[in-house]
Amino acid sequence: MSKLQLRVLVLLLSLTPSFAMADVSLGDAAGILTSLGDVLSKVMWAACIIVGVALIAAGFTQFQIHRRNPKLVPLATPVLYLILGICAIAIPFIDRITDFVGDNKKKIERSPAGSKDDGSNNPRNVNESHSVNDIDAPIN
Repeated sequence: MSKLQLRVLVLLLSLTPSFAMADVSLGDAAGILTSLGDVLSKVMWAACIIVGVALIAAGFTQFQIHRRNPKLVPLATPVLYLILGICAIAIPFIDRITDFVGDNKKKIERSPAGSKDDGSNNPRNVNESHSVNDIDAPIN
């Protein structure tokens, strides 16, 4: 192979990725990254479940060994494995757990930004003094 043929081959190989990426827009690239993040989150979710089940199984196994010979495995070991297993299984569901526990936050009603309050629907006297830490104090 001559030097000219080698240079042409290197030039063609260097231009190939730019031809392949010419039709990819920024939105397409963001979509690809988002889908890869979705796949990664599903893999992490599955890993948490598998590790949690394995820790719980190890906890039961360690408890069986503790029942046969308490000096060989202290009781704290299977209990710790059980707690860690439950925590590992709960990690993927933290979002749902916090939504269930923090559901009262969504019930707080706020007036729209553009509306003006004339005080007619406020049962409190407007001239009433408020503490700095009063949650119902009007915002100045």
